[in-house]
Amino acid sequence: MNVVEETAGLASRVTRRLRKRGWTVSTAESCTGGLLASLITDISGASEWFKQGWVVYSNDSKMRELGVEKTAFDEGEAGAVSHEVAVQMARGARYQSDSDVAIAITGIAGPGGSTPDKEVGRVHVAVVTEDYFLVRRMDYGENDRLDNKRSFAAFALRLTLEALDRVEGGQTSESEASERQAETSEVDTSEFDPSDEEWEGSMSWQSSKKTVAEEISEVDLASLTDWDD
Repeated sequence: MNVVEETAGLASRVTRRLRKRGWTVSTAESCTGGLLASLITDISGASEWFKQGWVVYSNDSKMRELGVEKTAFDEGEAGAVSHEVAVQMARGARYQSDSDVAIAITGIAGPGGSTPDKEVGRVHVAVVTEDYFLVRRMDYGENDRLDNKRSFAAFALRLTLEALDRVEGGQTSESEASERQAETSEVDTSEFDPSDEEWEGSMSWQSSKKTVAEEISEVDLASLTDWDD
């Protein structure tokens, strides 16, 4: 099976899982440029489960559209291609769209854009659903740019299936979920090591915090113009 067939099959599996639960999904993509959203909406009836997608290539667009914090690009081993940015992208996508699941991708598709610490073919994918988040890094190497983009999208779909498996049986009640829509979620990653391959955890909820939309409206975009490659 080639990569195109694999990604189409994975997208079908994800949408079947969403339909079974009556859930919706949104996407936030940088290096894949909307490929993930395209794969999901290639399936007939996508309006039942697909809410919204963002292509946020520059750092300021990630901040403006999804509420990624400015410090996420600066701290430790972060930068635009990092667990921290991926999980904040997914968080923003979920709560801006009011979807049940959000998937975010940030990486280096190549052929340029590599750094001494981050080579072409690196991708970070985050999946957020209910209170749960799962973020993982993968390195695919210096392949063709389009091949890397397809590999990144397939990886995101596989990680989504894994995240759905992990939350199976722990579904938040509708009443609890509706109450939390009035609150904001916070991803506390201070205890995580940025060099770890995977982050997994739960969001905290604080009614006294600003909503994601309010946070986005106050974002300072002054100095961030970097782009994902």
